[in-house]
Amino acid sequence: MSASLTRSGRAALDLNDATAKTRAFDAYFGYAGRYTVRDGAVMHRITTAPNPALTGVETVRHVSLNGDRLTLSGPDFAATSPRSHRIVWRRAAP
Repeated sequence: MSASLTRSGRAALDLNDATAKTRAFDAYFGYAGRYTVRDGAVMHRITTAPNPALTGVETVRHVSLNGDRLTLSGPDFAATSPRSHRIVWRRAAP
């Protein structure tokens, strides 16, 4: 599986500007890896990410399907973080 999320309105990147590179990194989140489905949840095993600290992390995402909407939700990647995530997809019209 692969996930890539960005903030809207990102400016073009000037590769000679270290501050611009930092802003670009801060405005992007992504990871990829293998997954398994078990008991109404998806377990993501991250094998690659722009942030090397995520490599090897396993995280659970609870799955809900309601009509044309698929929702994945679960805790943040850092065990000590109080945050959680919820991502909702809507099926495109045929």
